[in-house]
Amino acid sequence: MEHKRDSNLKLIYIITLAVVYFGLDYLFPVGEKMSIQATIIFALIMIALYVSGNMKFNGGKYKKREIIGTLIINAIFFIIWFLYSWDFWLFPLFLIFMGFQFILRYIFIKMTYKKAHITVLGSRGQLGKVLASIEEYKEYQYIQYEEKAGENLMDFIKRNRISKVIIAQTDFTDEEIKRLFDIRVSGVEVTNYYDYMQEVEGKIDVDSIDENWILNAYGFKLLYSSFQIEMKRAIDILLAITIALMTLPVMLVAAIIVRLESPGPVIYSQARVGENNVEFMVHKFRSMRADAEKDGAKWASQNDPRVTRFGNFMRKTRIDELPQLWNVLKGEMSFIGPRPERMVFIKELEKVIPYYNLRHLVKPGLTGWAQVMYPYGASVEDAKNKLEYDLYYVKNQNLHLDFVIFFRTLKTVIFGKGR
Repeated sequence: MEHKRDSNLKLIYIITLAVVYFGLDYLFPVGEKMSIQATIIFALIMIALYVSGNMKFNGGKYKKREIIGTLIINAIFFIIWFLYSWDFWLFPLFLIFMGFQFILRYIFIKMTYKKAHITVLGSRGQLGKVLASIEEYKEYQYIQYEEKAGENLMDFIKRNRISKVIIAQTDFTDEEIKRLFDIRVSGVEVTNYYDYMQEVEGKIDVDSIDENWILNAYGFKLLYSSFQIEMKRAIDILLAITIALMTLPVMLVAAIIVRLESPGPVIYSQARVGENNVEFMVHKFRSMRADAEKDGAKWASQNDPRVTRFGNFMRKTRIDELPQLWNVLKGEMSFIGPRPERMVFIKELEKVIPYYNLRHLVKPGLTGWAQVMYPYGASVEDAKNKLEYDLYYVKNQNLHLDFVIFFRTLKTVIFGKGR
């Protein structure tokens, strides 16, 4: 999960680079009407750096792989620009811009990397999940709170320079609440379990919420904001038409290969559950044998033997999902949202997973937060884990989050990391 701090740093980084880049373009003019080409090249470089994972500031180190990746990406686009313009001013512009990129990124990494000392107050379930999460983040150093004679919680926090306290429990005495209040007003960040899981893990723990939490939680604007719903619909239509036109040759080639590889229809249609539990027919390029479900409905699994050779490639690159652009245009799906599931599985999952039906309050999507955050799975436990990400999306959906999901999906497509 990307911290808000990291997102803000990336924005500052891009704006600073843009100022330097266009300043250099002004000092080293490349022919006439080059501002348009300069803008396109800059945008492509920034997108490529983001998609390839070469725009990170956490970890405290500038890795060799990131240096090489940044160099290659910049070189490719500058060479393309040079072949278009044949202007040798591009070489000093390239060298200065590259040097400034490395220096600025190094400064950001060193300035922002700092081990935060944190402690967690709680017991059992929530505490264990927080500790498991903390282990995944190098910028956190967990210090366990232990009561000592003559030392209270505030003394412990001061002695260990604790900057963040995570509350992984709900029941406190009046005295404990007073202590936590004093800690917060002293300048130490105090956050509860729910906010921590959302901010750091990007999900909502379904085992720890109830109707009261859902009623009082902020967000869920996608359920009632007509402006947000209409804006999302407009973007869906624009993206669906644009991507359909761009990928038309890919779809034609895919259709031919599917037809030649194995007998059966090119397009596979199947009933799925959409918004408000309404079923609709979802369309995909057939990636399995035609007799894949001769023995009844089954969970699709990783390395499923029913998947054809080309079908496996389509799944990794998400090509098999392209016919669903038609579902988006019809309004049955959104471009981004929870993936639609089959009714036969939903009935099973609703019996064992709390609040599973909440994912059907919004339109299902071609891609979603759960798809970019959680590896492919085919079990009840996997469905539960994905639901936690889906609920986070339903609660926190906004254009920025949709933008992040779109480019993470693009990264999956380019590097073939799909299921």
